[in-house]
Amino acid sequence: MNSRERIMTALDLGVADRVPTWEWFDEAVTIGVADILGLKRHHRVTSLRKGDETDQAIDLYCRVVEALDVDGTSNVYNTSLTAVNKDFGRDKYGRGYILSENGMPAIIEAAVSSLEELETYDMVSRLEKSDFDGLRKVIDRLGHERAHCLNINGPFQEAWNVMGGMQNTMLAFVEAPELVHGVLEEVTRFNQVLMSEAARLGVDFFMVDGDICGNDFPLMSVEYFRSFILPYKKRMVEHAHSLGKKIIKHSDGMVWSIMDDLIEAGFDGFHPVQPQCMDLKTTKAYLHGRLCVFGNVDCLDLLVLGEPEEVTAATRQCILEGSPGGGHILCSSNSLHPGCKPENVIAMFDAAKTFGRYTDIASEPLAAPPPPDCKPVRKRRATGRRGRQQAG
Repeated sequence: MNSRERIMTALDLGVADRVPTWEWFDEAVTIGVADILGLKRHHRVTSLRKGDETDQAIDLYCRVVEALDVDGTSNVYNTSLTAVNKDFGRDKYGRGYILSENGMPAIIEAAVSSLEELETYDMVSRLEKSDFDGLRKVIDRLGHERAHCLNINGPFQEAWNVMGGMQNTMLAFVEAPELVHGVLEEVTRFNQVLMSEAARLGVDFFMVDGDICGNDFPLMSVEYFRSFILPYKKRMVEHAHSLGKKIIKHSDGMVWSIMDDLIEAGFDGFHPVQPQCMDLKTTKAYLHGRLCVFGNVDCLDLLVLGEPEEVTAATRQCILEGSPGGGHILCSSNSLHPGCKPENVIAMFDAAKTFGRYTDIASEPLAAPPPPDCKPVRKRRATGRRGRQQAG
């Protein structure tokens, strides 16, 4: 099997020749891995994440993918985020961000704050074919023997970008629901156009970003999730499938309270089974035959503070727990962010090749306890001075 066949077999919930690999690479990690592997850089590599898609940066990323034998690529589209000063930038969609050398910019300034502003706000008209230049170059450089993914902000995350932050959007669930639904309509329309263009260029699957849950409970009530967010996710799933493409839901946190909703919505996979709050063996047993499982080598502690031999052991354990019966794509528990040690990243991919042959993996998921009975977080009235508090 080639890399693309390996990934697509897993997304079809089948068994490949070995466990496929995929990953989100921060540019700092890409550079660190390249230096260890002796992939020479003749120019300063600038940030793909900020939309500065230089040929040097793309070439280095592609060489790292080849050197590590990663089966799938991770790609973004260009939002033309431009620095106004060293700490603040604005993109062509009218959104303002705090800039950082480490990781993603943080939204702080809304593009839409009222129904009147929404009436004239049109994201699709600002989209240009050149926004996909980075994606096109990666596909041209690596070809179709690897699987290519476009990362897309899901309806919730794109809505909070438009509305200037998650807190603004969640307050508007109560105070301005018509505005929230209007913004969600707009960003869903935008996402569908993104997906159509990416599919035309040769993308194989989409990763839908946007956390829905914290480590202990959902970020919103399940009722609000089902009312405001889930219908728009379903429309994205339907559109991806109409294009003949797979679509994966990303969310950190403890996702059991909405897992059945994600299955019912038609997603093809779930990323990344965060080990601080979800168990990979239990998750695999529950999702086997329903969703492809992505993950989950710990990037919060292990890839940052651990040693390569520890990463090797943890990667082998992920394969033992996540890979039986197929339908598993190995990656970190979120992304290869700037804190990850490059030598640990190399160890993870080396271990995937060493221990990932399906001739050495069980044919059925390991026995595991059922997932916890996670009820929607509800509020109850307390009798003390604190008034209302959250019930666990």
